[in-house]
Amino acid sequence: MLLKEIAVVQSGYISRGKIEPEDEGSHFLLQARDVDGKGQSYARKNLTRFNPHLSPSDWTLQRYDILFIARGFKNFSVLIQEIPHNVLAAACFFVVRAQTEKVLPEYLCWYLNQLPVEDYLRRRIGRGVNMPIVRRAVLESIDIPLPPMETQRTVAELNKLIAYEQALLTRLTEKRKTLIAGVCLKAVQKHEG
Repeated sequence: MLLKEIAVVQSGYISRGKIEPEDEGSHFLLQARDVDGKGQSYARKNLTRFNPHLSPSDWTLQRYDILFIARGFKNFSVLIQEIPHNVLAAACFFVVRAQTEKVLPEYLCWYLNQLPVEDYLRRRIGRGVNMPIVRRAVLESIDIPLPPMETQRTVAELNKLIAYEQALLTRLTEKRKTLIAGVCLKAVQKHEG
């Protein structure tokens, strides 16, 4: 099925001019810098607080929304699993919201990050002033295979386990690096005197 047949795709919050951070702002803005394409995750700690000029209810993120980064040389999707209240996605994103019981958001997000989608986008991507841009019509026309729900759950669970494994490997690498640096420093200090 085409993405537009199983999800609503809308642009992120479009502001009139530059967004000015405000300490007492009513909303938060999730921007490209808050998203990690490698880990397909997002940071909630340093979101920009501001007061939207346009009606924010049209752009407020919900749990299980999928953020698709539409600008730049690397397009990817991130699933919103937990989000503070009153968060809007910046205009560099499309917000994809599953609209049917036929697709799991976790599966849909996983599929949007796979090679067939990357190849499809590479052939149809538009060019902006300085960077490639994916148009909404192109994104909405991605063909999404819909296996049975049980298969979607299995794929989503395997993807979750792979992400967990990657996080553990990253932590292990950092700990190993610290340990080796400590051993090397002890060896150097031993011969200083």
